[in-house]
Amino acid sequence: MMSTLDKVQLLEQRIIKATVLIHNLEKKIEELNDEVAVLSVHNEELQKYADSFSADSKLIEESINNALDQLATIEGLDDIVLADSFATQDLETADQFTAGAGISIDEVSLDDLVR
Repeated sequence: MMSTLDKVQLLEQRIIKATVLIHNLEKKIEELNDEVAVLSVHNEELQKYADSFSADSKLIEESINNALDQLATIEGLDDIVLADSFATQDLETADQFTAGAGISIDEVSLDDLVR
């Protein structure tokens, strides 16, 4: 059987351990709060980037559509025969692309892009 003094010392040790654990948890909470703050800043930066990218994409799409509309006003443009067979092939590829019948991004190689 434990004496009262032993029980008090045991209680004191448990209180010390609990205090240490509470301080460790407070420290961990502070670290997690700091991490949340950093992640929130990064999240805001990424959101601004995504918004900017979306706006830029819309402007690019508008510009392309405007350019295509302008080209559509030129009569006889599609009837012009190009002497250079490479240019003709490129034009056909561009026509397929604008018609939605082009190759997919997975089919494009770096060699195709630099030739």
